[in-house]
Amino acid sequence: MTMKQRGFTLIELLAAITLLGLLAAILMGTVRGAERSTTAATDVVERTEQYARTQAFLRDHIGGALPMRWRREVSQPLKFSGKQNTLTYFAPVTSQIAEGGVMWWQLAVGKSSSSGKGGQLVLRRQPTDPDEKAVPDLSSAEPIVLADHIDALTISYFDVGDDPLTNPDAGVWVDSWDENARMPMLIKIQITETGERRWPELIVSLKLSQALGCNFDFQRQRCIIQSTGAR
Repeated sequence: MTMKQRGFTLIELLAAITLLGLLAAILMGTVRGAERSTTAATDVVERTEQYARTQAFLRDHIGGALPMRWRREVSQPLKFSGKQNTLTYFAPVTSQIAEGGVMWWQLAVGKSSSSGKGGQLVLRRQPTDPDEKAVPDLSSAEPIVLADHIDALTISYFDVGDDPLTNPDAGVWVDSWDENARMPMLIKIQITETGERRWPELIVSLKLSQALGCNFDFQRQRCIIQSTGAR
């Protein structure tokens, strides 16, 4: 006599299906979590590479700004304009962009050309005009995109004070540079990405701190011209 074979009941089948569904949901959640972690890690790496590469370029390029005047006269301003959200300066063309020559440059945040969030950190450039007598408007000049998804650019300038020789602790950071006779000693740049994420602070030391061909006398508060040849 053989025992009658017993099958699964409907309740048992439903329980098994439910258990399988739970296991599948847990597995999918684990996979999605791993994907999100991988994506987040990739984003961090890309962001780190972006600001490291951009900051290295800016440190070299802005550091090479030429403190030149339109003419070798004390009354003539330097070819430099420092605002809180834009920096306009006169510098050589670097090998990363082209070969030789000097141009006007402006660091700013511009509108993105795509539909992505945030703006773009751009370096605008414009050839110099021998007849110009003031810093030109570069808002429509040809831009070089340095970074995407940028919301804000904040720039400040270190003023060493009227007499750093006898009062070296008098230096202060200012939001704009209005000094006509000399360049700032340091330039501090803070870049904020979309989502309020800030890049590490960048401080640039200018390679040429005063006007080329002009030694600034802090005691007499004037520029000492070395020669009178036209520039």
